[in-house]
Amino acid sequence: MRRDEGAMKPDMKGEQRVHAVRRIAAALLFALALPLPAPVYAQVYPARPIKLVVPFAAGGAADIVGRAVAERLAGVLKQQIVVENIAGAGGALATSLTAKAEPDGYTLLYVTTSTFVTTPIFIRTANYDPLTSFAPISLLSSMAAMVVVNPSLPAQNLGELAALIKAAPGRYRYATSGVGTLSFLGGELFKSLTRLDIREVQAKGPTAAAQSVVSGDADMMFDLPVFFVKHAREGKLRPLAAMGISRSPEFRDVPTAVEAGLPELLAYAWSGVVAPAGTPRDIVDVINRAVRSVLAEIETQATFQRYGLFAEGSTPSEFERIIRAELTKWSRALPLSATAPR
Repeated sequence: MRRDEGAMKPDMKGEQRVHAVRRIAAALLFALALPLPAPVYAQVYPARPIKLVVPFAAGGAADIVGRAVAERLAGVLKQQIVVENIAGAGGALATSLTAKAEPDGYTLLYVTTSTFVTTPIFIRTANYDPLTSFAPISLLSSMAAMVVVNPSLPAQNLGELAALIKAAPGRYRYATSGVGTLSFLGGELFKSLTRLDIREVQAKGPTAAAQSVVSGDADMMFDLPVFFVKHAREGKLRPLAAMGISRSPEFRDVPTAVEAGLPELLAYAWSGVVAPAGTPRDIVDVINRAVRSVLAEIETQATFQRYGLFAEGSTPSEFERIIRAELTKWSRALPLSATAPR
């Protein structure tokens, strides 16, 4: 019996090894069946090309800037970024479509002040909400508007301009490139803060609006320096105040509205990038780090500056706060009569 028992021991050990291997295999299969934790998703992202939707036609400033970011972002993420232009409804069409895209990080949207602030305020039927339909990723660019006047006006600063308008209600006109544009928003904000009566004169685009102030068809303008810097340097327009917290790099001798005593007279044009709501935060963070890396590149900054923009990144939380603050400010500043179609 002892001999037989000794002969059986190797077989028993073999069976134990088989059972152990089976248990390990079962455990591995179970682990593979479990969903991957978010950090693992982020490690493998992106595994295929990413689409960046630009809600305007090809060839414009937004498209050029968006493509410049996409090209450099592809190098950082080591994956192709395909730019898709979907124009229509002032950017609302593309924005609505992207809001419904799969929230997997493979569809991103280039957003601007007009698509994320103006449209939700002015177009009541817009079927997306900037705060709930999207996951903010990063601010891309910003630039403050300025107050400029025709040199024939005796006003040399913002205070003198306000006194001039107050003395003759309804006499003075401000040029805009249409309801909902930054030039319109800036003028309405000035009216709201000062309670002064100035009339709007619409032109066909910001360049035409600047020309209307030069010609005297309008007396003032609230818009980006890129549209009037040449006229100002030639003495055909007089800048009075920068509508930002910092002075304009083009006009460093011109004070800000904050310095002039109107700290709430702030108007910026900005752009950013977002993803559909529900996109995993780890993926959002991966894109955010890549975007901010791109914005720090000298080549990117040079591209932005050609269009009067400043490359300026942010965290997702900071970008969300900017969007929320902008919506609150402009909703309060614009009377319902101003938001109605004309």
